[in-house]
Amino acid sequence: MFGIDSYSVEVLVPSLLMIAGMSAVMVWAFFKVRNLMNEDQK
Repeated sequence: MFGIDSYSVEVLVPSLLMIAGMSAVMVWAFFKVRNLMNEDQK
């Protein structure tokens, strides 16, 4: 049903890596902002 050829891999792998990278940056930024907000309240 889903054929995995070299073109599909060349297109999908960089896209998945970019999505994973952006998700990691968003999670890191969330914790960073939360930490800064907690420091500000003290």
